[in-house]
Amino acid sequence: MAADKYLFEYAVKDSSVPVLRIYGWNEPSITIGNHQSIERALDRFRLGGTPVVKRITGGRALLHETDEITYAVAGDFLKYRQLGNSLNESYNLISSAIVQFYKFLGWAAEINRRDNPVSLSNSATLQKGCMAAVSHYEILVNGQKMAAGSQRRATHSFLQHGAIKLFPPQSHPAIRGGMEDVGLKEVEGIKQGRDDLIAGLVKKFEDEFSIEFEKHHWDLGERKYITEIESDFGNLNPAQIDLNKQVS
Repeated sequence: MAADKYLFEYAVKDSSVPVLRIYGWNEPSITIGNHQSIERALDRFRLGGTPVVKRITGGRALLHETDEITYAVAGDFLKYRQLGNSLNESYNLISSAIVQFYKFLGWAAEINRRDNPVSLSNSATLQKGCMAAVSHYEILVNGQKMAAGSQRRATHSFLQHGAIKLFPPQSHPAIRGGMEDVGLKEVEGIKQGRDDLIAGLVKKFEDEFSIEFEKHHWDLGERKYITEIESDFGNLNPAQIDLNKQVS
């Protein structure tokens, strides 16, 4: 999450070339929206040992799994018009790239076209998780939401990040709203190697944006800055925080 914050700041300050970041998780983890409190987003008593971290974007609690592809797209949409001129347009372009990726892998994916925006409830009840509802421009496979994304925008730049599921999404006891709420249908998982999957995904983004990406590895300055801001994205799981206090 610190790396995504860096990419957003870089896009805002430097009007940088568009960036597509592909990453993953070494253990199942939960991200919550920037405006969510952990008390409203999750049932803290059912978290177990699952790490929790805030995103820089909005949205709701999302379980990230070790077999998903997580992505971030960042850039200056005024300088690079192919990124889309509005929130809806950029969402649509990114969703189209992911749909084409799924179709390339043999899944009958489609973009949800219902104008049914999802907002966070002001009531005291636990808020539903990200995968428990389908809003505009989100991606369905056999009626099941399979990819999730959230976006943050500045005057001329944006960052969108999200999860591309390669197997039917799993539920988590701490997140309200199980898969039954969205009509889970049997979807066979994708078995291709991760390197081939990533190459295929990058190609679909290149086709959609008419951009050719080149590989970039974090340089020393970038790694230093990302490390410096990592403390802003610590584990929010109360059980882990209490354990750390006991150890210290």
